[in-house]
Amino acid sequence: MAVVVANSGRHQNRMSVKKKDSRQHNASRWAARLMKSVRAVLAVRPEADPDNVRHTLILLEQSPLERLRRSLTRGRALAQRK
Repeated sequence: MAVVVANSGRHQNRMSVKKKDSRQHNASRWAARLMKSVRAVLAVRPEADPDNVRHTLILLEQSPLERLRRSLTRGRALAQRK
């Protein structure tokens, strides 16, 4: 005998809101840690470009293949702007 339990729309909605809040909280914490690291690098190397420092720190969290893909994409974008 199979028992089917129907989820109410409100229950699912509350769960997705909790997940969204959790993801946003985690993203905010990650961004704060990233910016703290950027500021630390800039304190030692004030001549460094903040965007390049931020981008490099993000890439260091990625796998080598993902880093390559992203750097090629960024390089193409910079070349197109010139």
